[in-house]
Amino acid sequence: MLIGWLFYQSTLAILAGFGLYPLFLRSKKNSAKMQRQNNLKIQFKDALLSAAGAMRAGYSIENAWREARKDVIQQYGMGSDMAVEMCQMIHQMDCNAPLEQLLEDFAERSRIEDVEQFAGIFSYAKRSGGDFTAIMGNTVRQMADRMELQETIETALTARKMEQKVMNVIPLFILAFVNVTSGSFLEALYGNVAGVLIMTGCLMLYGLAYLWSEKIVRRIGESIC
Repeated sequence: MLIGWLFYQSTLAILAGFGLYPLFLRSKKNSAKMQRQNNLKIQFKDALLSAAGAMRAGYSIENAWREARKDVIQQYGMGSDMAVEMCQMIHQMDCNAPLEQLLEDFAERSRIEDVEQFAGIFSYAKRSGGDFTAIMGNTVRQMADRMELQETIETALTARKMEQKVMNVIPLFILAFVNVTSGSFLEALYGNVAGVLIMTGCLMLYGLAYLWSEKIVRRIGESIC
């Protein structure tokens, strides 16, 4: 709607902007989904570290998972995604469901690569026997180190994302500033065919630049993960 006013100063353009609102909501929904998945990955890492510590103290993996649930609830709250998942798993474990199957189900639902990898290693370690505690301890430690490195890089990337958002807003701010302070300077661009064509071209260039910046940031994020 704001873009419709800035580029065209037309009621029709503003109304047309409402038609693009579902696309904006879809983009926000995807961003929220990615953020929730990232939070779940961090909570899963902390759950693994807690479970590994309990196993070193002599707990079985099932009881270690119960202890890890307490730590997750204490750190992230009862309503956190990982706490809810762990509560459901433990309830099913009480009904004699094997933990390896529950982890595989969780991995399939979460679609998080680290969860899928751990579920596969956990299932293999349970079947192969051997020093299960040592195998799981080494696996958890290696995964935690890698995930912490990813978190560090993602934190640095967050600053770049903020810079990108600021750069995307600057052209709109400049156009709004000129409209407010020197509206007559842009009068020739509104209310006529030539002006509409020029502003449409500018809007298309702005849209391409916005999409390009989003693509660059997304690819950087994918490359480090």
